[in-house]
Amino acid sequence: MDDPRTRSFPHPRTPASAAASAPATPGSAPGPEPAPAGRSPELYGTLDRAAGHAVASPALDGLVGGILAEVASGARAVRAVAHPLGFFCLPVLRDGVFGVCVHVFGAAADRPDPAGGGPGPDTREIHCHSWELKSSVLYGRVGNLRVAVHDEPDRPTHRAYEVHSTAGADEIRPTPRLVRWEALGGRTSTRGETYTLAAGEFHATVLPGGAPAATVVLGRSVPGPVDVVLGPVDGAARRVVRRQCDAARTARIAGATARRLRGCG
Repeated sequence: MDDPRTRSFPHPRTPASAAASAPATPGSAPGPEPAPAGRSPELYGTLDRAAGHAVASPALDGLVGGILAEVASGARAVRAVAHPLGFFCLPVLRDGVFGVCVHVFGAAADRPDPAGGGPGPDTREIHCHSWELKSSVLYGRVGNLRVAVHDEPDRPTHRAYEVHSTAGADEIRPTPRLVRWEALGGRTSTRGETYTLAAGEFHATVLPGGAPAATVVLGRSVPGPVDVVLGPVDGAARRVVRRQCDAARTARIAGATARRLRGCG
């Protein structure tokens, strides 16, 4: 059997899945958030270099802090999205196959209401993305559990569900594939550390103790893999609506995140 750490989950590519093209969340099963076009086509490359491979450059704080200040002031036209998994996403860039989001867990100014759209930030949901992920921790601690998924038609623990995303919702559709999973190993990243995931690689994000944290997430869409989440064996199709914040709430989230980031320096 192929090493599951290095291969994509073998789902057929469908036209609807091609809509998943920009990052949403490490730690989120639903697909990418809609993001406005960036002002500079060089922004993704600049952030990518600053994030590094394992350790971020000190310049990353200033770059992200400047973006957050623009969002808080209204100079950058972004609306935060209250993600169903219990965090806020600030989709700050989409440039073709590239995307950048800031994810805010346990925001000091505000936080999503889990009862209004899904589980809270401590929920472990095993999923894979259709895009390559690079995530740098801006503050706090973020755990990443890498997972192997095996076919198990006789005694499955989960069913695989494809996630097809539109601008405001995720359509979560059961597939015939029955599986079980096993943990391959976990890692908790702290401020200034960067971790990466290949497209199609299963994982789960865990927020240790539910303490506040924020990450900047860079994604690059690749052909082939689809967004997949593991769910109940007997589950049905469902639609999860993403709630967009208004300008005032977005400004509070971005401002509080920027202040906390400055306080870490």
